[in-house]
Amino acid sequence: MRATATATAVASLTVLCLSTSPATAETRLGDTQIISASVNGGKPLVIGTDERVTFTATVTAGDPAGFDHIDAWLYRGPAAAPTGALGAFDKPPCTVVDAATTRCDFWFTMGDGWWQNADAGAWRLYVDAEALDGDHHRKAAASFTLQRASKLTVDAAPEPVTKGKPITVTGALSRVSWNDFTYHRYANQPVRLQFRTPTGHYTTVKTVTAGPTGHLRTVVTATRDGYWRYSYPGNTTTGPANAPGDYVDVR
Repeated sequence: MRATATATAVASLTVLCLSTSPATAETRLGDTQIISASVNGGKPLVIGTDERVTFTATVTAGDPAGFDHIDAWLYRGPAAAPTGALGAFDKPPCTVVDAATTRCDFWFTMGDGWWQNADAGAWRLYVDAEALDGDHHRKAAASFTLQRASKLTVDAAPEPVTKGKPITVTGALSRVSWNDFTYHRYANQPVRLQFRTPTGHYTTVKTVTAGPTGHLRTVVTATRDGYWRYSYPGNTTTGPANAPGDYVDVR
């Protein structure tokens, strides 16, 4: 079979620069079928200050006649008028699974300066599979989330502390800006305060909202030795983060 993929290098993902047509509604002719597709193993793609990020999309398609080509590219926004797009880096390696099924792995590369903050969020994978007999199947076959990386700090004090006395737990939440590739404080986000004993697992004690400058502060009562940390679950544009645990000796 012959498999092709569009190669694209763009200054920003928010600029549509594909040589293929923009994604359109699903069309299908004959018995060609896109069986399955996934991007980055079905996990969100979280990017920090990396100079270059490479990830894959896997597409499995079926047709007894075999395939002339299977193409795939990523886009965001409306299918008929994408606000961002990225083509595969090169022709994909494809494997004939059986007489009617082919699987292709598409490689995508993002380099420093190729994306901006507005590119965070939901993306979709559009697949164009055309068989040797002219049948085809074209559709948005998978979705994934592109997220900005976040960071958390924590400090629990005083250390040591007398049992029954207050412990003040402070910290800060930050997330990367792809506009300048540095971390900035992230305000007004719900963050979980968690505790574990030296041999236990973290459990959530309460939820604390990061202030206007991304700072965190709350007070708890000292009851036993253990580690305190802040944990951020993330959102549609920002990845999760856990602060390293801060041990407090309770006497």
